[in-house]
Amino acid sequence: MARAPFQILVMPFRRVGEQIEFAVLRREDMDVWQAVAGGGEAGETPQQAAAREAREELGLDRAVPLYPLQTTASVPARFFADRVSWPAGTYVVPEYSFATDLTDIEVKISHEHIAVQWLDYQAAQDVLRFDSNRTALGELHERLLAADMPLPVE
Repeated sequence: MARAPFQILVMPFRRVGEQIEFAVLRREDMDVWQAVAGGGEAGETPQQAAAREAREELGLDRAVPLYPLQTTASVPARFFADRVSWPAGTYVVPEYSFATDLTDIEVKISHEHIAVQWLDYQAAQDVLRFDSNRTALGELHERLLAADMPLPVE
């Protein structure tokens, strides 16, 4: 299926007693730590792409709540091979961020990753490679501390 000109990011979190932990995944191809990330497919909305990527990359066997975050970023289109099929003049693609609560849900990473770690906020901030991941993590952390999560999307 053709890739749409947008990117998604999903920050998984879980509650362990009074603590909150965040999942970071080590990419197999780039050897970096990041959240769930991927591109939309033709005809998908960002929310649909986020739900699909979370299922695929985390090995989820059921639907989980998906919370939209305010964090957005731009990614240079030159990083994507599918750019040749996008409209002329597409130089950057938007990245939309979401969070998902995986409390009491087992994660089984996909072939795209070689490891997953559940970390506290500061440790996750320290290992994440990309600024957009750190920004989304910061927003999610503040929202969780303030008990100000948005309503989940369908």
